[in-house]
Amino acid sequence: MDDSVRQPLQHDSVTVVRWERKPGDNPMVKFIVFSALGLVPGLALAFMPGLGGLGATTLFTALFATILTIPAIAGQRSFMLGLTKRVNDTIVEVTGSSRDRLSVKQLRRLIASGEPLPLRVSGLPGLRLHAKRLLAVEADAPQKWAVKISAVPQGEGVASFDRLLSAALSARSEGPSTS
Repeated sequence: MDDSVRQPLQHDSVTVVRWERKPGDNPMVKFIVFSALGLVPGLALAFMPGLGGLGATTLFTALFATILTIPAIAGQRSFMLGLTKRVNDTIVEVTGSSRDRLSVKQLRRLIASGEPLPLRVSGLPGLRLHAKRLLAVEADAPQKWAVKISAVPQGEGVASFDRLLSAALSARSEGPSTS
């Protein structure tokens, strides 16, 4: 096996979640495929007396494709909700604040753009969340993605990490008190 395409080991990041996306998972692609498949019986309907016509063929093809695509859309929506929940649970655990939670739309935007999202721990910057595509060995392999949280060195260098660490430890030790 060729090791030249493997990801370099990163010591400053933690993978929150990984997932695969197969080439045919896009609901729009499935709709187009189902439309082409629905066109065959639709054309057969066009030549039947009483059912014929371009309108009946178009209506049948659209309904056929829509009905068969709905489960793919529901599956993708369910998958993205679960993925967003896992990412949000990790964000709350790491930052100690539910203020930085993401919506499904925001997570999709992060995945599409690849831009990092800065996170604060007890008000101090130093972490970022980003989604990135992992390298695949084969050309036709499924796309592999990962959401990672990385430590980002600030302009002050090590001193900012010391403040970040002390803020995280003090927030953890100040947990709920029992009186």
